[in-house]
Amino acid sequence: MKDLLSLTVLSFSLALCYGFCFRDLHKVKVKNGELLRPNGCTDIYDGSEHPFGSAWNTAECMRCKCKKKGMECCARYGGLVEAEGCKAVIDPETCSYKFYKLDDPSTLCAY
Repeated sequence: MKDLLSLTVLSFSLALCYGFCFRDLHKVKVKNGELLRPNGCTDIYDGSEHPFGSAWNTAECMRCKCKKKGMECCARYGGLVEAEGCKAVIDPETCSYKFYKLDDPSTLCAY
């Protein structure tokens, strides 16, 4: 039982360390009595259209894929974001964390 609890905690820890994902399933529409199936995905962030099988990066640091069943997006950043004496900030240009000193937020931490 102790081993099962340890494995469960480890699994949740790993999931939290590697960011997050979400899915947006396609919705079938009816127009004039006919089913209209989507022919691609619409980016929920900027409204851009993407064909099935495509993948793209959003300005919000997400990596999205358009599939027949729907769109799947995952954060492009992840991992542990703790560093002693530093604050983690997501750089929107690189979609990665940069660490700044707590006592001087204009200075990057050296590693």
